[in-house]
Amino acid sequence: MIKLTPDEIRNGGLALATKLCLEKKYNEAKKVLSEILKVCINDSETMVMMLEILFAENKLTQAKKWLDNILVLYPNNPSALYNLGVFYSNKKQWNKAIKMYEKSITLYDKDSKIEIADAYQNLGCVLWEVSRREEALEAWKTSLKYNPKQKQAKKNLKEFTNEYGLPSSPMGTTMDDVQAFVKMKMEEYLLTKNKTDVSTTTDNSNLTELNKILEKIMQAWNDEVSAKYAEELDSMDTNKKVNLFKRTKVFG
Repeated sequence: MIKLTPDEIRNGGLALATKLCLEKKYNEAKKVLSEILKVCINDSETMVMMLEILFAENKLTQAKKWLDNILVLYPNNPSALYNLGVFYSNKKQWNKAIKMYEKSITLYDKDSKIEIADAYQNLGCVLWEVSRREEALEAWKTSLKYNPKQKQAKKNLKEFTNEYGLPSSPMGTTMDDVQAFVKMKMEEYLLTKNKTDVSTTTDNSNLTELNKILEKIMQAWNDEVSAKYAEELDSMDTNKKVNLFKRTKVFG
């Protein structure tokens, strides 16, 4: 009788468990993983696979217990941290989820491109939830750089990017036009004044300046765009709208 080594049991078992997971035979996969852990106690890859099955089964309480055990043994395991991000996402604890996805990205081996792409994809979803929408688009774009076949990142970019290449507004295409106009005119202002983005500063003088700039931009929108072209905007293509925005004077 041939006696298998622990490595042979582990590798063969993981291959079988992976096959069973793809077939959604989760109970059988868990039995295989449990047998591996009897021989290879606290094997991180086996524990993470068990964790991911519990997430797939939506058994969040059990999954959290596995997560806690893994992170005690392997506090910098990127897959465990990624899955902790998934746990926090399911609980709608967005800021905690963001931290976990970001940390996992820094810890994955550079060759783990599929895993990094998945982390960026999930990070983008959570950033969108907290209205950090431009960052969300960048996260999805980065996901596709690592894995061009990441279907959900492709879908999200298509769904949540408007005709100007900006995050789409939940209030519809009219607000997309307004946001594009504001962004364009803010960039014009910063370019002429040779300034950094005043919107990122918090002192009172800069906030007062920002409010005045935005008031001028919105006044120009109302007087020169909305009042004169409201009926035409819906039928204009993107290039025509961009050209209209460019020739609308706001500063001087």
